[in-house]
Amino acid sequence: MVARRLAVVALVGGLFAAACGNSGGTDKTTTPTDSTVPGATTTTADLSVHLDVDAPGVTDTEIQVAVITSKTNPIGGKYEQFIDGIELFFDKINSEGGIYGRKLVITTERDDIIGLKNAEEVRASLSEDNAFATFLATLELSGASLLAEAGMPTFTWNINPQMAGNDNIFGSIGAICFVCTGHFLPWVADYEGYSKVGILAYGISPSSVLCAEGTKKSYEAHTPDIDVVFYDDTLEFGADLSAQVAEMKSAGVELISSCMDTNEVFKLQTELKKQGLDAVQYLPNAYDHEFLADNAELFEGAFLVSQYVPWEQSPQSPATVEYLKWVESSGVNAVELTQVGWIAARQFYEGLKLAGPQFSQQGVIDGLNKVTDFSADGLIVPIDWTKQHKDPTNDPSVRGEFECVTALKITGGKFVPAYNEPGKPWICFDPADEAPIPDFPSSRSFAPGGEG
Repeated sequence: MVARRLAVVALVGGLFAAACGNSGGTDKTTTPTDSTVPGATTTTADLSVHLDVDAPGVTDTEIQVAVITSKTNPIGGKYEQFIDGIELFFDKINSEGGIYGRKLVITTERDDIIGLKNAEEVRASLSEDNAFATFLATLELSGASLLAEAGMPTFTWNINPQMAGNDNIFGSIGAICFVCTGHFLPWVADYEGYSKVGILAYGISPSSVLCAEGTKKSYEAHTPDIDVVFYDDTLEFGADLSAQVAEMKSAGVELISSCMDTNEVFKLQTELKKQGLDAVQYLPNAYDHEFLADNAELFEGAFLVSQYVPWEQSPQSPATVEYLKWVESSGVNAVELTQVGWIAARQFYEGLKLAGPQFSQQGVIDGLNKVTDFSADGLIVPIDWTKQHKDPTNDPSVRGEFECVTALKITGGKFVPAYNEPGKPWICFDPADEAPIPDFPSSRSFAPGGEG
């Protein structure tokens, strides 16, 4: 039962990161000059300065980090590939001479067994690994308080509620609001002309139940003319969905929003085809090219979002081009978590730059917590770390200025960008907009030189 709950936490985190947690700070960008480093206070010359540093994981030649992932998990998530992305970015930096005369190196890789052993592995890592920083892509983050108490700079794929309130933990997005109303799904339903929607969730997981509740509230707040005609938040993990599909067919459901893992949405889509219900699914976490290759025909017409700018966006930004170049040269089979690992490693590197040649763990944390617009050169919505560690559930002011997503439709066997303008991959809403039907969202680019 615990394993099932953990699986749901991951997918629900992915859903809400897309639906309402991707609220960035601003659309400001920093254009580098010959003498400055974007987002940092050090000069490019400083990065080659080698000083003695007395800190865990720091030797005369290396800065060593530990990685904890849910390599073992029941839903087949590709969490271990997070490590590939970290290593790719480290390889890039090391090929350029490293930083402060040292190479960036992963020295320990741990498996927290679907998150059930997260606190245990975190505790062991803190006592045994002698790491300067910790990276995590895990189904559960029960070790968050241990990392905070240790003052450990921590970089995560943020799908976990435990990140909130810990100013040493830096995610791929800011702290997630699991029950905030979002604009994207109601807007899509209205834009596409759907009038009847269905919502499904696991009853065995409080997070999944909250996900369904938040989705329903979003429709009620922003599109009162669209009816939620089917609602079931009592499902067991791995449930037979034939009865639910029959009921949705009878109710005339046109759009389905679920708070379920990819295995379950696959089962749902198969049952929809079997019963002849031509409803469109919103897929919580399906930006997976291998999954698409295997199931493109089945999911034709479905739509999804990703936490970062998808590779299909055209023109590709310099940051995407650089990442894909390293992927190709390395031979890595890149998936969603590979790019997230790259972004996490880049954020760590920015923290080191901000800390300066006499860097420390606290210096990295303090430096990043002054950053108001970290976007990895536009790969993600800018994060304002002066406030986005805080839980936005009861404090809307920390959600940021924009609520942004990058949307894709599965069309002709491919992920195809949807709803945005060319060169502006993010479609953004005002999170404070309480209009019954949201205005057409703005399209934005957060890359340096992007058009707002």
